Amino acid sequence: MKFGFGFFLFFLIFPLSYLFFKYFSRWKVDFSSKILFSSVYLLKKEKSNYGYFFRLSSDILLTLSISLFIFALARPLGGSSIQKNEMMGIDIVICLDVSGSMLNYDGFPTYLPHRDVFGERIFYDPGKTLYKNNRLNSAKRVIEEYIDKQEFNRLALVVFAGYSYTKCPLTLDREMVKKILKTVEFDPQNDGTAIGMGIATGINRIKNSRAKSKIIILLTDGNNNTGLIDPLTAAGIATNYGIKIYTIGLGNKEGYLQPVDMNFEKYVLRPGEGLDENVLTKIAEITGGKFFRAYEPDALKEIYSEIDKLEKSKLEVKRRVMYKENFMSFLVAGSIFLLCYIILNAFVIRLP
Repeated sequence: MKFGFGFFLFFLIFPLSYLFFKYFSRWKVDFSSKILFSSVYLLKKEKSNYGYFFRLSSDILLTLSISLFIFALARPLGGSSIQKNEMMGIDIVICLDVSGSMLNYDGFPTYLPHRDVFGERIFYDPGKTLYKNNRLNSAKRVIEEYIDKQEFNRLALVVFAGYSYTKCPLTLDREMVKKILKTVEFDPQNDGTAIGMGIATGINRIKNSRAKSKIIILLTDGNNNTGLIDPLTAAGIATNYGIKIYTIGLGNKEGYLQPVDMNFEKYVLRPGEGLDENVLTKIAEITGGKFFRAYEPDALKEIYSEIDKLEKSKLEVKRRVMYKENFMSFLVAGSIFLLCYIILNAFVIRLP
């Protein structure tokens, strides 16, 4: 507990000294004024154990009341000031491909009704099961689990398709990152795969970080087909800032299901797409990272777990806690004890 006006606590010495010298000290001091009794009987009653008990009770109530009022004047505050903690952590940018191809489904669900039309196999999914488990939504679930494990690491979220942008800047607030991640969706007006632009945006998020370990985890299922920056050029820029890039290529080589429209109820079977593994591998090699290949979303869990086994660096974390005024509880308690003192003296220990 912190006190806003802690110097008031010095006055606690007076009520405590009063009790000590009156009841516990070898040199007892009589603080009461001289009282003239009209009868020796009353004087004997006042000196009895019964009278001593009520005098002690009265003094204790008064002392507690005064002490609590002093605590209230000292302005007790809840919470704490800005804390600086050195923790072991790294700065991570999660760079996620949100192009139209990320809506594809890797697998062949033969349990769904399907038929061949003009040489193409069409699957019907009225329950939209495939949409819930497409590449993008499956990746979001795995990334959410990965975020939960990053207790002392700062995270940022960058998405890219035809162009890239930051969804969430670097933060230790994992819950906020997860909430923002859930809002990530495919935008038909932003199609394409600008891997170089995604890397460049990720670099801007952590280039000024003081963390010794800075990484970008880039997940994509395609090859660079748009954007102003070439992926290898962006990788070279990343090395200048000491940023490692871990690349993940997602997609089934054997084939995948592509939605016919945005209703996500009809899917067409397509042959395996041409993921540019060479570029992703070179990006990782240039920056000192590593390339991973995931043929299905379930494999992402193991990949993110392996990436999680990285070097740690010291990161200074500042937490600001808002103060809460706690004087009212001391004020109320002191008032209660003062009321008890008044009642005790007015009705119990009154002497004529």
